[in-house]
Amino acid sequence: MYGWRARIGLVIPANNTVIEPEFSKIMPLGVSAFGARIKSYGLSAEGIEKMVENSHRAAEELAVGAMDVIAYACLATSLVKGKIWTKKFQEEVQLKTGKPVFTAANVTLDALQNFGVTRVSLATPYPDSINKLLYPLFNSADIEIVSLASVTVKDSLEVCRFLPLTAYRLAKQADHKKAEAICVLATDFRSIESLKILEKDLGKPVISTNQALMWRCLRACRISDKIRDYGSLLQKQYVPVRSNV
Repeated sequence: MYGWRARIGLVIPANNTVIEPEFSKIMPLGVSAFGARIKSYGLSAEGIEKMVENSHRAAEELAVGAMDVIAYACLATSLVKGKIWTKKFQEEVQLKTGKPVFTAANVTLDALQNFGVTRVSLATPYPDSINKLLYPLFNSADIEIVSLASVTVKDSLEVCRFLPLTAYRLAKQADHKKAEAICVLATDFRSIESLKILEKDLGKPVISTNQALMWRCLRACRISDKIRDYGSLLQKQYVPVRSNV
């Protein structure tokens, strides 16, 4: 059986062709990830509102496959829909499936809080309309955004085509002397290969959304493997923290 140690279920926007290959790179032996895709309509608030209509259907389909944990793999959804939707989605899916449920937004904050971070720099592929929603999200976890760098894209498919070099350069551009860590956001932004070298070059933790999702899902499944070469977060144990998301 694939996933004999743990089976991770991912609710994935249909345009995202990054998270599954990144998970495959970093998964420990005996862990497998399985995706259920929901039709995406771009990064506008209207498009995300339309996309989430199928989110519960996807989660319930994953549950049929006996997943050990379920993760909603789109951070932008929590930005647009807000913390009330995020909390409700987690609670409803957990009630229906009986499994731990996480979102890209809350695991990213969990990761920062596990490093004790209170000031962060962000690197994102989001338009300004989405970037501005990051400030209340991070403020809700008592984390100040001290700088933000983003890359202009024509559509969400363009994000998936970026090489790790783009994430590397953007993270270095985003870095600020006050920042205690760097976050590379978005589950469709390829960055996993750049995290170790960024930490070496910048001298601080560098966290990506997909890395944080893998870390939190593994720890929820009581898998404590210390995965090297993809950032220091994957070598940390999870410590429960207060989260407002």
